[in-house]
Amino acid sequence: MNETEILSRVSLFSHLKNRDLKRIAKLSRHCTYPKGEKIISEGEQDGRLFVILSGEVEVIKNLGQKGEKCLRRLGALCYFGEMALIDDFIRSASVIAREDTRALCIDQWDLRKEIVKYPVLAIELLQMLNRRLRALEKSFANTIGTFLPICEDCKKIKDQKGRWISIEEYITDHTDSEFNHEVCPDCTDKLCPAP
Repeated sequence: MNETEILSRVSLFSHLKNRDLKRIAKLSRHCTYPKGEKIISEGEQDGRLFVILSGEVEVIKNLGQKGEKCLRRLGALCYFGEMALIDDFIRSASVIAREDTRALCIDQWDLRKEIVKYPVLAIELLQMLNRRLRALEKSFANTIGTFLPICEDCKKIKDQKGRWISIEEYITDHTDSEFNHEVCPDCTDKLCPAP
């Protein structure tokens, strides 16, 4: 199967005509990544889109750090790296080859020109990002909950077991967040009033 045929089977490009797929295929280059190689590093500036030809990758948040989490696994005919196409921000996660992986790499600027010509590409990207947002909202609701009873006076939260616990304890138990204690300016004024 050639690059044009492959791109025609990828959801992002499936609505394009053959001549347009050929043009995008010419803009792409082949990249090979051995098992275990880091393809994208979280926090780096990188504007490439990747279409997996063969192999499998894992998208990981906080790679090698506390709170490391696999966000998803992707295989042949999936794409990744699309968020940098849209916002020009740094990479939000790392991507590791979990098998020997071959991919087509397309530069951000080349693909943006195609999006201008073919808004259907933007619609596909929006639909994919919307699916991720919905999954994130569902995950957040399952993690934190949608309604938290809080004491008006001491600000403790009533958890699912009916216990009244501090906000810190609740957030620590239900998320990967940690606290760093500081004193805000209002409290500083109360605790240490100026002479």
